[in-house]
Amino acid sequence: MSPRHPNPFSPPSSRRRPTGRAPACILACALVAGVLAPGIATVTAARADPPDPNSVKAEMLGNMAKFVQWPDAIMSQNHGQLVVAVLGEDDLAAAIASVLSTRSVNGKPVFVRFARRVQDVRGCQIVYIAGSELSHAPEVVDALRGSPTLTLADADGFVVHGGMVDFTGAAPNFRFEICQERAEQAGLRISSRLLAIAHVVPAVN
Repeated sequence: MSPRHPNPFSPPSSRRRPTGRAPACILACALVAGVLAPGIATVTAARADPPDPNSVKAEMLGNMAKFVQWPDAIMSQNHGQLVVAVLGEDDLAAAIASVLSTRSVNGKPVFVRFARRVQDVRGCQIVYIAGSELSHAPEVVDALRGSPTLTLADADGFVVHGGMVDFTGAAPNFRFEICQERAEQAGLRISSRLLAIAHVVPAVN
């Protein structure tokens, strides 16, 4: 399937380093997983080896999901599961499958499935667009417009160009951006506690 739009997103290797109040990856993970949700295991600075960047991002995604509320209808449709669709392949996609497949979010088991086509991502609560499929990101956004699905990519510009969440920066300065307005238009409610540590990006399209 050929993309209908030129790819507007920067690949992970070319990301700019964030400035301002961007948290370090360990701090961001601790804020999301520890401060906001006490008792969740977190990566600490005491570890002898630095944490794997993709595992940190997968943990952050799982913990961010604890602060997103989906409509009851889609939860019922998925039999009480939190369904995460992964479109394409990259290292973060593998980490998401490894980390989240054995987890639960607010008492709901997480089910991770891999999608081969854009149309296969419908009906889930979260869609991660991997690097191999970033050229199809505009198609995914169009296909899910109005659906209560949180769209995520590991690419600068994804939120600006129609997505809801992206990771930006390079280790150790990971951060995430959220388009609150676009998420709410899709029927999602994001906790103010999560928004307080995110870079909230206004919807421009």
